[in-house]
Amino acid sequence: MRSLSSTLTAALNAKTRRPAISLTAEDHVNHLGQTIAAANSDGYNDLCIASDGSIIRVRLTRGSNAFQQSFQWQRITDPTSGSQWTTWNTFSGGSGNIFQDGGCAVSRGAGTINAYCQRGTGGNALWNWFSNDGGQTWSGPGTILSPPGSALIKGISSAGNADVFFQYDVSGGDNIGCSFWNGTSWSALQAWTLSPASSAQGLAVYWTGSLYYVVYSDGYALHLVTTNSNGTSWTALQDIAPATSSAIGRISPRIYFFDNLYQVSCVEADSGFLTGSVYSYPRVRQSQDLVHWSGGYILHDMPCTYGAALLKCTPPGASRARYVAACMPSIRLGTDFQTSDSTQYINLSARVLEYMRTDEVGKPSRLTVVLDNAGSGLTPFVATYGSTYQPIGINTSLVLSEGYRTGTPPTTVETVTVAKYHIRQIIFERAPGKNQIRLEAEDLSRLLDQVNRYQVTYTNQPLSWMISEICARAGLLSISLPTTSQMGTSVITFILHAGQRYRQALDELCRIGWLEYFLDQIETIQFRELSSSDPSVWTYTPEIETLAIGSDDIRGNHVLVSGKPPAGGPLGAITNGEAYDDLHMHTTGLERLVIDADPKLTTSALCATKAAFILAQEQRDQTAHSIEVPANPALQLLDVLTLTDQAAPLGSGISSTVRICKSSVHFLPEKCTNIMSLSLEGI
Repeated sequence: MRSLSSTLTAALNAKTRRPAISLTAEDHVNHLGQTIAAANSDGYNDLCIASDGSIIRVRLTRGSNAFQQSFQWQRITDPTSGSQWTTWNTFSGGSGNIFQDGGCAVSRGAGTINAYCQRGTGGNALWNWFSNDGGQTWSGPGTILSPPGSALIKGISSAGNADVFFQYDVSGGDNIGCSFWNGTSWSALQAWTLSPASSAQGLAVYWTGSLYYVVYSDGYALHLVTTNSNGTSWTALQDIAPATSSAIGRISPRIYFFDNLYQVSCVEADSGFLTGSVYSYPRVRQSQDLVHWSGGYILHDMPCTYGAALLKCTPPGASRARYVAACMPSIRLGTDFQTSDSTQYINLSARVLEYMRTDEVGKPSRLTVVLDNAGSGLTPFVATYGSTYQPIGINTSLVLSEGYRTGTPPTTVETVTVAKYHIRQIIFERAPGKNQIRLEAEDLSRLLDQVNRYQVTYTNQPLSWMISEICARAGLLSISLPTTSQMGTSVITFILHAGQRYRQALDELCRIGWLEYFLDQIETIQFRELSSSDPSVWTYTPEIETLAIGSDDIRGNHVLVSGKPPAGGPLGAITNGEAYDDLHMHTTGLERLVIDADPKLTTSALCATKAAFILAQEQRDQTAHSIEVPANPALQLLDVLTLTDQAAPLGSGISSTVRICKSSVHFLPEKCTNIMSLSLEGI
């Protein structure tokens, strides 16, 4: 249930009500629509943001002698200036003596910017330069350490916490090592405690204040590990992107944090040897917790080989933040969302002629809204596909708020946000005397209806972890899960198949513990474990305009669930759990069997628990009510209501406690319509 103020609650309960609504169109899409002519020859590179918002970029030159290249830097104060992206300065002592395939890194700590690379001639030392004036001047090189056995480095990264991490050759593969600055000197090499990786193609590291999260590439997979503050204890986590054979390479990861999300970019490449398809471009993945990562999106029109970055900064003297996608051959820019920008925001409240919104458990919420386009007043605010960006465009947001006028007399508009949608269809409707725009939109949970590209296998993960993982893969990074014991149920094996829709996988997981879900108004996906003891949040009596109360006998009363057969048991042994509704059997004199098989359940207790959940749903389905009431912005899916019909002879006198499973709101001011239709089930 959404919270309403006391004045809005009073207005909703008044005998006369004056509806009020708000609808805005907002373009939060990071289009990266501005291309900067700033081509450089490709090579390993890295970026960070100085304290004044400038971008500091470093690179390694590439040539015929891999051990005699140069380490260079640039400072970009105006990202729109192509010349700043192509003007390079060579670090003092870093000319003609650097290993081009060792990778490089630059990071900002407490007032100091550090740059790192590996020496190529005269030794194999890991070198660093530092700047205390925001990257304008540099000191160095200084020696951090030399990897043992004259080993070559295959990737460098720093989280800016007086640290440096790197991959280096060892017998049997590649290790990750690290070193830390104690204020006067760098520590000795601290090697990870995991087995050597088969190969090394770059890494990225982020410091949370308690742990380092390290994303590294073995050439084909993006692996994820954590380590403590001094690099003495390492833990491997679920891969961000598992290897898909040797067809697709993933190299040079980079990680940044902005917009309250962690953003990892890497270069995905296919030589065409196995698939016949040849490409090399960046992919960007997001996470809210550094554990569960989205499938992300590609920057196909930024082809590169040695690394790309996506970051956000406010350049010196700029009035707003910019998104910057940068690789050596190309630069693309985007702008941060601001309501003051008419190309990103418009208030459509006064243009709404009619709308219908529909919410249903386990499905995307939908909105159809008709806007007045008299005099083509809204046409300039509609995006032109492929050429201009405007607030009314494909996948831009519609933010809908509902409420009533409050006060005495009721003149104060008071609304609460009830949903956010993303436009999927824009339709101009013209006829004599008619000029309208109709928008069709769905909420963000529509991402669950996309298909997964690469198969992923999970083993021995808790149910809560698996649900978070599938949502994140789809791009739903904000979720709310119950804290009940069943969320800790171990899912022994689960396969997210290639070509499978994320919703299918999520529904399969939710049926283990019988969870229901919907997306709320702040785009957090809410998971609920339903209980017959859930409290009623609203009571309806005389204000019900239409009421249909009924029941359905066609339901199960004996549930049988079969799980994974026990290992080592007698021949033919099975794992079963059952649940019974004796009262229904006595009432009907019938046994109605429901059978379910779920190999993810490994014990009879888990099977019995699921059987109880299925039986509870069968009992809820026995009650089928529907009502029409004045639109109530407080109510959400799965809220529990108390219905009390008027006494006879005007009504039935029946009272019932029910749960919302579907709702629709129809707003049509021309006909004084502001009705909420609710489909209800038992609790």
